[in-house]
Amino acid sequence: MSLKPIDPQRSFYHTSYLCGELFGATNRYRLFRERILPTLLMLRPKLESVYCEGNGRPATDPVMLAGVTLLQFMEKVPDRAAAEHVVFHLGWKYALDLELTDCGFHPTVLVYFRDRLEEKGAERVIFDCVLELLVELGLVKKRGKQRLDSTHILGYVKEMSRLECAVETVRLALKDLEQAMGRGKRPEFWGRLWALYVQSEVDWRLGKAERDSRYRQCGQDMKELVEWIDRNHSKFSELEAVKLLRRVFFEQFEVVEGKLEVTAKRPPRSIQNPHDPDAHYADKGKKQWVGYKVHVVETVEPSQPAKVKGEAGEHFITEILTGEAAQDEMAGLAEVLKEEAEHHGIEPQALYADAGYVTERTLSEAEKGAMELLGPTRPDPHPGPYNADAFCVDIEKQQAICPQGNVSTQWSRIRDAYMGTEYYRIEWGNQCDRCPVQKQCTRSKSGRRILVVGLRHDLVEKRRAEMRAADFSKKMYPRNGVEGTLSELVRGHGLRRTKYRGLSRVRLSHYLMGAACNVKRFLNLMAFEMARATPQPA
Repeated sequence: MSLKPIDPQRSFYHTSYLCGELFGATNRYRLFRERILPTLLMLRPKLESVYCEGNGRPATDPVMLAGVTLLQFMEKVPDRAAAEHVVFHLGWKYALDLELTDCGFHPTVLVYFRDRLEEKGAERVIFDCVLELLVELGLVKKRGKQRLDSTHILGYVKEMSRLECAVETVRLALKDLEQAMGRGKRPEFWGRLWALYVQSEVDWRLGKAERDSRYRQCGQDMKELVEWIDRNHSKFSELEAVKLLRRVFFEQFEVVEGKLEVTAKRPPRSIQNPHDPDAHYADKGKKQWVGYKVHVVETVEPSQPAKVKGEAGEHFITEILTGEAAQDEMAGLAEVLKEEAEHHGIEPQALYADAGYVTERTLSEAEKGAMELLGPTRPDPHPGPYNADAFCVDIEKQQAICPQGNVSTQWSRIRDAYMGTEYYRIEWGNQCDRCPVQKQCTRSKSGRRILVVGLRHDLVEKRRAEMRAADFSKKMYPRNGVEGTLSELVRGHGLRRTKYRGLSRVRLSHYLMGAACNVKRFLNLMAFEMARATPQPA
């Protein structure tokens, strides 16, 4: 599909001639036309790269589609309504610099446009374009302060039991194999499997014994089908549905001495629904979900006075990273900082975060990167007066003093090859034998206390000491605003429940939400400053 050249000639039916006076200086559609659309026009070379050159029928202008997509995510409208707005909404026509008689396009064009962005790896191109504008205007500093938080995303799939997931996986595999085989020879058990998995459904009224029997039978059928493909049609192993079938089988079943057994527990990041293999199960406290996790970073300026109601904020999203549901905060923090530095050269001077992000490892990495990681760290997981916080550990001198004043006698550095971690092991030897608080301090059979701390335990001790200060919670006030940003994304842009399947497509939608949120904040800030600069009548 090729692109039409830009026609600089305008008719008298263009919105700039007919309705320019209808939109005031602070109107968001005028501001979008004057401040955002020129930035999108500079994006045209990158958007052209996702189309074929001089091949096929002319495509809809990608810059216009990028503008429509931004407005669509700003106003939270579906594809069909967005296509209608291009035809009938005068504000949209004016914002996109269209003629009054423009007849628009079919709603599926927006679907194909997002498909192209995803296929070419250009998921964040619109987000980066908006963020570059904010950096050029000085609204986002490359060495400023930021705040970070994460939230869960519900996948666009049904939560399935083991039996439902296995049965649905077999059904999808059979349907794909039916098309791939054509009129080829089918195995003897094909008719039975087709009737059992394609032409019928699992009866939810089955008792536990019947469900267990059906589940084991499904595992046996999966095993037979996979073995038949390996023996007779190895080329079918490249089908996505067959790969999915093989993966689900090994996640839910195992063959022990030639006998099929059900696995006691599915491995982490296992498939919960075959319609979206990237949507994984995760839990956090009492919260359980199947889907994804997103990390949101935005700018913050603690030195500025608090905004009153009606004032426009100056906080902008610098990264919105979508990952697996089971991804921990430490991995999310490292990836967020990497993405910011790689795409925009942003290296925050300070970063506010909650306890999930502040650990010994992240504090150490922040110190190496000349960044201040601000936030509470997790308390010692062992309750009582004799946990690690009660010991005075000196990393430099390699010694520790217990609460009874005894100095350690042994200090060892342990490298755990299996877990990939390193730590210090501290012992007091026979001093524990005559300690009056021995039973309260340790439960080991030997009666001797062994203390295990990280290589940079001093950073954790320092942060926990800061947490005990009276003004620590006040210093953390700047972090609280990111909760409002998450609420804005959830309520105003539909962040909580995704409408797409697959990690790459969900990531694309989140980047578009982040771009739309930044544009809304930028336009509100421009309108507020223009209104404040305008003298008010007495």
